[in-house]
Amino acid sequence: MERPICHLQSMNGDLLNDIMSRVDGSALASVASTCSELRGIARDQSLWKKLCHNRWPSTALEEAEHLISGSVHGCFDKFYSDACPLVLYDEVANANPLKLLECAELSPRTSPSDLLSLIDVYYKNKCVLSRISDGIPEAVDIFKHGLVDSSWEMIADGRQKWFLNYPFKLELMDLKDDDDDEALASPISSLNEAGKSRENLCKKLIEDLRLSWILVDKKTGKAVNLSSWRPLSVQKSWPYHATYVMQFGCVLPVEESLLPQKLARFIVTTRFMMTEREECLKWREISMRIENIEGAHVNGRSSLMILNKALYSQRSTNQFKLEEGLRKYEKQKREMMSRRESSETLADRLFPFIETTVFVILYVALRLLV
Repeated sequence: MERPICHLQSMNGDLLNDIMSRVDGSALASVASTCSELRGIARDQSLWKKLCHNRWPSTALEEAEHLISGSVHGCFDKFYSDACPLVLYDEVANANPLKLLECAELSPRTSPSDLLSLIDVYYKNKCVLSRISDGIPEAVDIFKHGLVDSSWEMIADGRQKWFLNYPFKLELMDLKDDDDDEALASPISSLNEAGKSRENLCKKLIEDLRLSWILVDKKTGKAVNLSSWRPLSVQKSWPYHATYVMQFGCVLPVEESLLPQKLARFIVTTRFMMTEREECLKWREISMRIENIEGAHVNGRSSLMILNKALYSQRSTNQFKLEEGLRKYEKQKREMMSRRESSETLADRLFPFIETTVFVILYVALRLLV
């Protein structure tokens, strides 16, 4: 069967460009595979640039735009294909070492200064905050000294050792609640329709707020979105202040040499104050950390390796699969904690018995000696 011929020579080029500028990224990628006439138009970087700017306004900031457009490893179309799908936790892939190695391909070591974070926060599909974080402020270029090699300890100073061994946390902002910074206030539509109930207000925030945290390796041009897009949880932090804490994130399978439980969880935390009368969100904190399945913070040494592996992780645009993966992770975490509690309970019960038995044996032995 002959492949259909695409007759586009007679169509106006401006008309085609106008049509292409109205489709989304997945449709534009599909068009590029239809015929050679459309492929050239669908690969027009100005179209992908517009898509990126509309979806992630942080990409329009000077530093980000210069990095993406000037990258020798790709351009806006490659960035879109990397950043649009979210990290997928696949329990089957995690149990299969070959699949895990396939997803986390080998790559050059990443230095903290090579990382760039693009953060966008949305309310009712409208971007209310865009920021860029260049590198990891608390870190230094320790990979140049060979992080995996123990010789780094001989040349690393105290600050390097502190970062490598203490819990990792990448902060976009961290302000005290009494700090008054109007530049970090995001106007939003009225929340009065949520009613007086704080429970209803939390539900509305989950429905309306979205967050994207894209990590970019400036050296290789690779990018990955470490957010869940939709909030995973929201809670009111203090009873007498309108301060809320909301979390996003994803789960990444890693090798046992990095984490014994072979699972790392990225947690993006946002903390903001909200006053219904003012109709705005006053941002206090936006940060990211990495935890193992037990909830313990991962140190800087392991976190840098995990961040590097995230750039080559398995991903999906299927929201159902993404949410199902997170539910499976939570189930796996509960089962592991339940087994641990059962083991601790058994140990608590056995310890008095063993202690009593040892005491009786020693008592009998002493009586026999006497």
